[in-house]
Amino acid sequence: MKKSILALAVLSAFAGVASAQSSVTLYGRADVGFTRFDPKAGNTSDVSATTGISSGNLGGSRWGIRGSEDLGGGMKGIFTLEGGYGQDDGTLGQGGRLFGRQAWAGLEGGFGSFVMGRIASFSSGTGSFDKFGGLDPFRTGYGNVGLQATFASSSALRLDNTVAYMTPNMGGFSAGAGYTFRAGGQELAGGNGSNNAGYITYINFGSGPFYGVVTYDNFKLGEVAGDPSQKHLQVGLSWDFKVIKLSAAYASETEQYALGPAGISFATTPSSTASTSGAVQATATDATAYMVGAIVPIGPHRLAASYQSRESDAIRGLQEGERTVWTLGYEYSFSRRTTGYIVYGNVSDKKGYKSGNWGGITQTFVGLSHAF
Repeated sequence: MKKSILALAVLSAFAGVASAQSSVTLYGRADVGFTRFDPKAGNTSDVSATTGISSGNLGGSRWGIRGSEDLGGGMKGIFTLEGGYGQDDGTLGQGGRLFGRQAWAGLEGGFGSFVMGRIASFSSGTGSFDKFGGLDPFRTGYGNVGLQATFASSSALRLDNTVAYMTPNMGGFSAGAGYTFRAGGQELAGGNGSNNAGYITYINFGSGPFYGVVTYDNFKLGEVAGDPSQKHLQVGLSWDFKVIKLSAAYASETEQYALGPAGISFATTPSSTASTSGAVQATATDATAYMVGAIVPIGPHRLAASYQSRESDAIRGLQEGERTVWTLGYEYSFSRRTTGYIVYGNVSDKKGYKSGNWGGITQTFVGLSHAF
């Protein structure tokens, strides 16, 4: 009897060690709300407003699987598979990809982290390796009124065929670099001269209430006539005074062309075909943008505000463009995982960003976000 009890205890101990060495977690976010989408009049006509249910307002609705395995010597094997979906209609996001938000695997240890796959850039405002989105009081969410309204990389810049390395935290500092062999889809024959290829980098520092970060993305667009180089520099900082958290960010962009946001965000008309997957856009622009924001936490309540501005140069037959965005929001945490929100944002477009039926937009969101 004693031997049986001893054997059971040993087996239980081994089972505990095994479970501690390897873990897989299912996680996600279900976000749905009521939205009023009201385009402003353009040069010649009004655009009808839309009212209804929308998904992924506070944060994109998603589901994912992440895991790790202890390989010994302080090293782990790690992976994440994450897909977006519409909470309002059940369709897949990111162009219908099963794991369109991110899909990567790699190693982690005292040396830092090394991963390969589809990842969101360090500047993207989303994903496992984002270093910039935390500066936005609205978490690069809420339709077209978060930071993604004026910062190209922070509009969820995701890259296929990417290898990346991130250092460990060293006295508050960390840094990283990555390279994409082709940003959208499988690599084409001909090397980087025939692909939208390039590199991404960051360096940041955090200590106490202060956080600062610089990101730089540089892409040689081999799939675009003339092989232009698209470059994005983003700089941001924040200071948490406990009663209020203040943040500021700046971006300088050269040849904002084929990699970046789609739709109304930076196009001269709402029908632009630009996309994060590397689709060719007919025109390019150089631009600068900035954002200032504030968060006031009061127990479960969270008040937020931000102001943004973007100006683009007149190049390649394109008029110079001007965009201003201001956003106000209130969130209430019912629990650690469930948050209600009411947010209003106003986008005003002028010059090259204004078209016959487009002059900006106002958006109102009322909804609920549940993380699991």
